[in-house]
Amino acid sequence: MFATYRIDKFWIGLAAGLLFPFIIYFFYWLFFYHQLSFPVRFTKYFINGHLLSNVIKMCGIGNLLLFYLGLRWKTDHFSKGIIVSVLAYVALVAYVTYFLEPDLD
Repeated sequence: MFATYRIDKFWIGLAAGLLFPFIIYFFYWLFFYHQLSFPVRFTKYFINGHLLSNVIKMCGIGNLLLFYLGLRWKTDHFSKGIIVSVLAYVALVAYVTYFLEPDLD
């Protein structure tokens, strides 16, 4: 019970929710695209292929695991931090979709 009390902080949930998708992004590169340099060529590859927003969405889904664990451990403030980080990733996906990835027309 003491361990869940220590992580039941909004800022810890926010930091975990912002960092966890980056960790997933790194492992995605490590397992599938390790021949490309990280992160410059790897990210440019996805921008040119109009796939960066999809990869960010896939990495952001990892926050569902953190959110589920927060609900299971009854750490409400931690879960609120995860929700705010998901909203930040939604804004990032909107930015990438409309400004970084060129139109298909």
